[in-house]
Amino acid sequence: VVHLALEGLSRLPALPECISIADERRWRMALQREGLWGDLLDDALQVVLSSIAQALHHDNIGRWLLSPEHADAHSEWSLTTVDAQGKTRDIVIDRSFIDRATGQRWVIDYKNSGPASGESLEDFAARECAVYMEQLRQYRDTVRLLGAGPLRCGLYFTALGHLHTVRELELPALDS
Repeated sequence: VVHLALEGLSRLPALPECISIADERRWRMALQREGLWGDLLDDALQVVLSSIAQALHHDNIGRWLLSPEHADAHSEWSLTTVDAQGKTRDIVIDRSFIDRATGQRWVIDYKNSGPASGESLEDFAARECAVYMEQLRQYRDTVRLLGAGPLRCGLYFTALGHLHTVRELELPALDS
């Protein structure tokens, strides 16, 4: 539901300053469709509301990620790719866009996870990168086939409002 909410916000002509009652109701119903009721529903809704509030905070990177100002922006971007073994595979990229200021294409994967108790943000981000590196690499390689510009990848931790850039996956622009 966090992904659904972020997708909806990214499609608006301008980002709101805060969460509307209508959005909250829509997200509650989406959680109910997932089978949540009672305290579980209330707890899950608080996670969604907190994550979206983080993204909408006036000085948070989330506003930049969701901005309608980016070129060639996509949310929940469905693509089909062929892997190294020749098998076709459908992928869905949470967010991708070209930053008009730098000309860099970004490929962003949303993660709703957070650090374990006592775990530093750096250690948490490194652990998550290790888990999702191959998935991000496949996303990057698929998007690279669609354009020659510089490309960056990142994990956006929704509960933290934190974007972790995966520098190992950066690609420079291809020479023409």
